[in-house]
Amino acid sequence: MDTVEALIEQVCRLPLADRQRVVEAVEESLAEDTTPAPEAVAGPYARSLALAGTMHTDFSDVATDKYKHLAEVYVSQSDDT
Repeated sequence: MDTVEALIEQVCRLPLADRQRVVEAVEESLAEDTTPAPEAVAGPYARSLALAGTMHTDFSDVATDKYKHLAEVYVSQSDDT
């Protein structure tokens, strides 16, 4: 949530015209929301599950780089023998 708060603080420092463009872009993004309503998916985590896999990130996880990690493990094991 710190990232959202920092973003809001930065937007507040922008000139009025730029703030209006940011607000319009956010409103447009919300209007294009194709996430199914939580009622469409059962359970307490319905909203989170509906959003799963829909966001972009610059970070990768272990599964993304699994071959690199496996190679490191195999190299370290062969060095031990």
